[in-house]
Amino acid sequence: MALSVLPGLALTTVIAVLAMYVHRLPFAPFTVDQRHPIDALLVAILLGLVVRNVFPLGARMGAGIKYAVKKVLPFAIVLMGAKLDFFDVMRVSRQALLISLLCVVVALTLTIWLCKVTGVGQKLGLLIGIGTAICGGTAIAVTAPTIEADDKDTAFAITTITLFGVIAIFVFPPLGHALDLSQTEFGVWAGVAIHATPQVMAAGFAYGAEAGEIAVIVKLVRVLLLAPMLVGLGWWYAREKRRQQQAHVAPKTKFTTLFPPFILGFLALAVANTLNLLPDFTVHLRESALWAAGDLPISLSLAVTTVSGFLITIAMAGVGCGVHLKSLLGIGFRGLYVGLFAAVVLSGFGLGMLQLML
Repeated sequence: MALSVLPGLALTTVIAVLAMYVHRLPFAPFTVDQRHPIDALLVAILLGLVVRNVFPLGARMGAGIKYAVKKVLPFAIVLMGAKLDFFDVMRVSRQALLISLLCVVVALTLTIWLCKVTGVGQKLGLLIGIGTAICGGTAIAVTAPTIEADDKDTAFAITTITLFGVIAIFVFPPLGHALDLSQTEFGVWAGVAIHATPQVMAAGFAYGAEAGEIAVIVKLVRVLLLAPMLVGLGWWYAREKRRQQQAHVAPKTKFTTLFPPFILGFLALAVANTLNLLPDFTVHLRESALWAAGDLPISLSLAVTTVSGFLITIAMAGVGCGVHLKSLLGIGFRGLYVGLFAAVVLSGFGLGMLQLML
């Protein structure tokens, strides 16, 4: 890593630390029923936008900001594989798994179709669709480099998805009561229809403890679908580049030409976690001036996942720092309409499947 990237990387790191603090502020909308529905990723992007458009960033900042997006983010995606356990799918009911899979396919397909109708860019439509169908801002962040989406599309997609996810927290519980949904029914509905995990938890537990627990389990299934979705998108995008001759692609015999290396690393770490190859261990602390003597249990999987989340936040700060506000506003209301359409379709289809299968 060249020294030239340090100033910009330091800036994005400071923004990320501030974003992690802001998203846990102890009042609404940052804290609702002891949950934190506003992702730190969104806060980092917004803070980055403010810095980029209010303060002049010298040329020496540019290299580090690009490094955060192009290098830190792929590494963070690899580490994120440590929180996936493919066996978890087997522990969830077949109905919840099928509903989740169908909702993902329908939401993504219709979102891409609407983008073609309204003239919204294909990559922006994919990001909004993935964020709606899978797991909010995190899914968008890890998908963006796979399809080589630019910073303004990434920033707009995360902002849009977070907006409608937060609205869902306040809309879903009253709707659930109006429809007289049971705890199980509401939990499954919230798990398949609300975007990000913190938002699912906030809405689910607001309806009831049982609904909250079920919603988190169903949401886990959607998160696990991110791995095959990334592989599929990597294959599709490589094929499109080859077909359109937009970039040279090596011969088909080389497997790594179909998938970016970070996706392979992501899958490898997910498999390692599934097979329990990431150990838990205990650190024995001796008495010192900094800490008391005792045992400190450490989960390697949890530690790696925590680092991954912070690195993704750094990358999103870089995304915000790289976007002119005028270019973001230039996308217009069509992108918001696509996000609203995707959210409504996912909610309605999920509710319909729920009534048919549960």
